[in-house]
Amino acid sequence: MAVTNLALNNGFGPDAGRWHGSVVIMGAAFGDTISAELDWAVFSDGDFQLYLNDQGIAQVDPSAAGEIVYVYQIVSVTSATPGIDTLTVGVDAADGRGTVSAPSFVPTGAATEQSPASGGDNTTSMAWFFDGSELHVGDTSSLLVFSAPFFPEYDFVQINSGLAGPPVSPLVASIGRTPVSGTAPIPTPEPSSALLLLLGTSGLVWRARTGR
Repeated sequence: MAVTNLALNNGFGPDAGRWHGSVVIMGAAFGDTISAELDWAVFSDGDFQLYLNDQGIAQVDPSAAGEIVYVYQIVSVTSATPGIDTLTVGVDAADGRGTVSAPSFVPTGAATEQSPASGGDNTTSMAWFFDGSELHVGDTSSLLVFSAPFFPEYDFVQINSGLAGPPVSPLVASIGRTPVSGTAPIPTPEPSSALLLLLGTSGLVWRARTGR
């Protein structure tokens, strides 16, 4: 997913304008550990279904017509004590929500797959909880999904294994304030993201949806 050519390209993504990528999560605290890799991608209306078909995943895109789909997947776990139990993607309270207002997941059918037990829109983050289905070494996650009729910008991702998490949360795509309808201006960075850029340059209980 991190290199799919089906990802949204509005000219502002990190890969020649395309919105996809991968981040590494590492951390330790009080004996708890985490080392994992997360792939992510953003898809235009209809393209997530094409991605599922291309990957041989016999599932249906849960988004509504006209929405942008945000997808995340833990693709590798090399250390996780006591086990990965939480993944959150930051959003601002003012960022646009869509008709899929709470995060969901799409099963991949992989033998290594773990699916979240619950999740929710916490106003400042989209969250997936793996209570009872924690990810351990060798596991992968389902495709973790939410959607909205708004173009992406950057925000933080946080993944935890007990008390362990990244000391600095990496950036991934999340919903912004620019609506899909009309001409999309350059997305406005999150204040925290803009601060990181400045520093660098100077030195769920969800509701099930039926597929369309």
